[in-house]
Amino acid sequence: MILRLFAYCFTGLFTLGLLWAIGWMWFASSVASMKPYDEKVKTDAIIVLTGGDKRVNEGLDLLAEGSGKQLLISGVNGQVKTDELIALWKGDKEKVRCCITLGYSANDTASNATETQDWIKNKNVQSIRLVTSNYHMARSLLMFNKQMPDIVIYKHPVTPDDFEPWGRQFWKLTFSEYNKWLATWLRFDLLDKNPSLANG
Repeated sequence: MILRLFAYCFTGLFTLGLLWAIGWMWFASSVASMKPYDEKVKTDAIIVLTGGDKRVNEGLDLLAEGSGKQLLISGVNGQVKTDELIALWKGDKEKVRCCITLGYSANDTASNATETQDWIKNKNVQSIRLVTSNYHMARSLLMFNKQMPDIVIYKHPVTPDDFEPWGRQFWKLTFSEYNKWLATWLRFDLLDKNPSLANG
């Protein structure tokens, strides 16, 4: 009896571990192959989640090219001003200065989504282009779609420096982010099935 119970437990744990590993491989593969949505598609707004100059510069490039009408940079340090931020960008600063909003209240992905939702509330925004790192995109989309189900979201992943696909940093970041994405997905799934838990 005890041996049979042990066998069942081992089989269950092995199956869960195998499914987790397959999921990680799927996640890593999707990150390695991820590309921005067609930049010719115009959106009402561009949303940049802070986490590196490359993300911000990409957002400013998109704004200058007319890919979006306005730009929100979410999760900015409270001491940073617009002029200081765009001073590091090599494009035409006067072309974008009018249309940038810095969001200071977010400090993680969930609050990025909340800050964005608050920002678009009184604006005629029906579509956004979301700019963040490629490994961070899946979890960001999960949270943004949950928070703003009526908004069309186009992904615009940015590949960080020193992020060679299948290299050491790649595996480290995808491992961490896959587990965060999985935990977020499971939490949302649980809340969808048990709405009362959201108020518990």
